[in-house]
Amino acid sequence: MAKIKYTAKENTKTGTHSFYAVPIPTGKLSFNELCEEACGDNTYSVEEMQGCVSKFMKAVQREALRGWRCELGTNFLTIYPNIEASVKDYEDPKTHETVVATAKMLTANNAKSRLGCTVHKKFSALFAQEVSWQKVNADGSDIEDEEDITQGNDNVEGGGPSSEGGPSQEG
Repeated sequence: MAKIKYTAKENTKTGTHSFYAVPIPTGKLSFNELCEEACGDNTYSVEEMQGCVSKFMKAVQREALRGWRCELGTNFLTIYPNIEASVKDYEDPKTHETVVATAKMLTANNAKSRLGCTVHKKFSALFAQEVSWQKVNADGSDIEDEEDITQGNDNVEGGGPSSEGGPSQEG
């Protein structure tokens, strides 16, 4: 099994000095390439697969626009509508008094609308059990005498949706 490469990045923000791991993508697989791979050992044609998945994606988008959480496969992904909007207390520039934020001040007028996505715990746990990692230099070159994690990591915890739109885990 191939190892997924990762490198160490320094936390340059204020606070406790630290380093964190950042995966290095192997590359990107297109929708067509994945359809070809999925059809490789069965009787479905690539065109049939692409047509069905395209229809499915349109249905998911339509239902998400209606406010539904939509499952993409059993124990796989869930897509859902999300809104980013907030109000906070502020100082009135004329009176220099604090204006206290209220729920009535919160509107969707200046909100960011986006789709969120969660990864099911079982799918994520299977990935954690099967994955192998290899630490490399920032340029992707091998590090000599570096110990690799060659078996899954049982200490993987889920989190909420990331601000970059990355996956989180769902129960």
